[in-house]
Amino acid sequence: MKKLSIRTKKFFQLFVLVVLVVASFSYAMFQGGFVSWFLFGAFSPFALYSILIRFIPIKNWSVKRELKQREYQAGDAMTVELQLSRPNWFPILFLVIEEEISEKFRIRTGQSLKFIVYPLFKKTFTYRYTINRLPRGEYEFSSVNLKTGDIFGFITRENRFPQIHKIFVYPSYVDFVYEPFESKFEMGKTATKDKVQRDTTMAISVREYEQGDRFSWIHWKASARKNDILTKEFEQRQSHDILIVMDRTESIDFELLVTFVASAVRAIIKKGAQVGLVSHGEQRSFIPVRGGDSHLRRLFYHLAAVEDDQPVSFSKVIELEKLLLWRSQMILFITTTWSKEVIDQIGSLLSKKVTPVLFVVKPKLSKMTVEEQRLDDLAKQRGILAKTIYEGDFVRSFVRGTW
Repeated sequence: MKKLSIRTKKFFQLFVLVVLVVASFSYAMFQGGFVSWFLFGAFSPFALYSILIRFIPIKNWSVKRELKQREYQAGDAMTVELQLSRPNWFPILFLVIEEEISEKFRIRTGQSLKFIVYPLFKKTFTYRYTINRLPRGEYEFSSVNLKTGDIFGFITRENRFPQIHKIFVYPSYVDFVYEPFESKFEMGKTATKDKVQRDTTMAISVREYEQGDRFSWIHWKASARKNDILTKEFEQRQSHDILIVMDRTESIDFELLVTFVASAVRAIIKKGAQVGLVSHGEQRSFIPVRGGDSHLRRLFYHLAAVEDDQPVSFSKVIELEKLLLWRSQMILFITTTWSKEVIDQIGSLLSKKVTPVLFVVKPKLSKMTVEEQRLDDLAKQRGILAKTIYEGDFVRSFVRGTW
């Protein structure tokens, strides 16, 4: 049915053009005189071009898209090169090029990739364009649409050339140093600047004393022999596992939240610790606690495509995930809004020997309201490490003394 409608439209366009040619010729024949024949003569070349372009094929053109890379960071610029070639020299007065790309790209950028070029007699030509400040996400280029016609718009020719390319735009991040909040040794909770926790029952060597080392770690015999203070070097334990639970409810600050999550997981893994992610949206995603570059890549891959499409409240997500959270040692809850329900759910985990930390991410110029300050105080009264972290101040996220 659609093809029949297109054919009917094309036939009607050609019919109208022929009627105009016949009408102008008839007017010149019956009216006579210089003006009428001049109008016919001036109109004839354009009409002839319109008729000819109706029969010039465009389907046999060759279109190829070239991308220098397929992975980008949010905010990067991407250059796309379109190579077009055709089998004849017929003059093309104008050519409209339109890229078909994922709808969410147009929503996030507010722009469509449509351009106009003037190839005239060129059989092969290249068109390059640049997209500045790519938004985070996973996008697919599905085809290149070409459209041309005559200058009056009576005749149009267009065709779709499938060219499938996918690109991944990973979230931006802020480079900062992760400092562990606390380490759980057998004797209790103490702050430490070590890269990972250490088993204080197994000394494997000695080293020079460093500020922050415990008095009980001093190796007295070795210190006496070297005439210098030496401390015991303990075996590292891979128990400093961190689980991040991110809030994916709809929020105007969601992109800022994703940036903070990306910054945090990168800093944690760079420190040598291990991190996992719980991400609830239309579909639940759980990435187990791991470490290393490959795991960081997996986390960034998820964060590239994640959307704020959580159908239930963040407090409900915490309640649903309690069986998983109770098995964790340290949990970072990251959201964009203060909520008493969230604080209540996080507070219920304290009895299970879990260390919960609540981050509330806010834009640069925002300020805490009286109600938000009250909820902040309530969280701290219940023993929850809670902090409002502002855009531009991410480097101080894990700095001691700012809590």
